[in-house]
Amino acid sequence: MPRPIALGPRRAPSRPRAGAALVVVVAALAAAACGGSASAPPRPPAARAPAPTATSTLVRAPATTPYRSDVPMASMPPPFQLGSKRAERRAAAGAAACVAPPAAPATDLAAEAARIGRACAGATRMHPLAAPIQGKGGQGLPAQAFKFKAEAGRCYRVVAAAAATVKNVELLVVDSDGAVADETRSDEPRVASADGGSICFKTADDAQAVVSVGAGDGAFAVQIWSD
Repeated sequence: MPRPIALGPRRAPSRPRAGAALVVVVAALAAAACGGSASAPPRPPAARAPAPTATSTLVRAPATTPYRSDVPMASMPPPFQLGSKRAERRAAAGAAACVAPPAAPATDLAAEAARIGRACAGATRMHPLAAPIQGKGGQGLPAQAFKFKAEAGRCYRVVAAAAATVKNVELLVVDSDGAVADETRSDEPRVASADGGSICFKTADDAQAVVSVGAGDGAFAVQIWSD
C-alpha cells in the first residue's frame, strides 16, 4: 500500500503591496491628465529638404569654320619676278679687282667715279656713256633712279663713288618691266654693279640705274659705262 505524501503547511496567497498599487494609481492619473493615453516617444526631427541649388546648363558654341565661303577672296598680287627676262649678267676677268680704294679719301666724287670706270676699262672693254651724275642719299631716304637707253646685244656697268660719311651703298639695274637685272651692295664708299662682270641686254630697253644709301648719309656720283 503506497505511503502517503506529506504536505507542508499551506501558504496564504501573496497580496499586492500597497506601495506598488499606489505607483500604478499615480501613473494612471498622470496619463489621464495628459489626455488619457501614454505619451508617445518623441519623433526625430524631419529631414530638411535640400536647398535649391543653381543648375548650370552647358551651352555649346556653334561650330565655326576658319573661313567663310560667302566672303570674296582678295585679288592676288602679281607673281614676284626673280630676275630680268631682258638682261643677264656676264662675268669678265678682272672686273672685280679693279674697284680698288683710292690712295686718299676722295673729295671729288665725280672724278672718283670716272677713275673707277677707267680702272676697269681694260677688263670690261667699256667706255662711259656720259659724264658722272651726282646725287645725295641717306638712311631712310628714297632711292634715286637714273634712266639710260640699253641697246640689244650690248653690256653695261654702273659705278658709284660716295662720300666717306656713307657706310653702305646699293646699286640696282632694273629693266622696263621693273625686274631686277643686277643688285650689288658695298660697305665701302665705292661700288660697281655686277661685281665680276657686266649686265648684257637681250633686247633694247629703257633701263634704270637705282642708287640707295643703307647706312650713313652724304653725296655720291654715278656713271654708266657700256661696251
